[in-house]
Amino acid sequence: AAKAQLSGTVDCEYPRWVEFLCHDISVHVPHHVSSKIPWYNLRKANDSLKQNWGEYMTSCTFNWRMMKTIFTELHVYDSKKNYVPFDQAQPEPFFEVQRKVIPNTV
Repeated sequence: AAKAQLSGTVDCEYPRWVEFLCHDISVHVPHHVSSKIPWYNLRKANDSLKQNWGEYMTSCTFNWRMMKTIFTELHVYDSKKNYVPFDQAQPEPFFEVQRKVIPNTV
């Protein structure tokens, strides 16, 4: 269960001003371990999780390509493939339009 809680979401480093405005919601893995951790303790909890369980965590750093993926792909967890597009089985017209409008070079 702990492995699923740690690897079921992505720990992402956003610019500090984004994290401030969003109450550190990008530091989201601790929330999956315990939803009772208040937002102002998420960073301490995340640092502890990285130190003790980091091999099970997925991390990334903010970039515009990642933002394009967030805006154009809703993902669901697949135990064999990790994350797959929400509309993998049946294409969603709205996502198709977004994928065409937002360039790959973002």
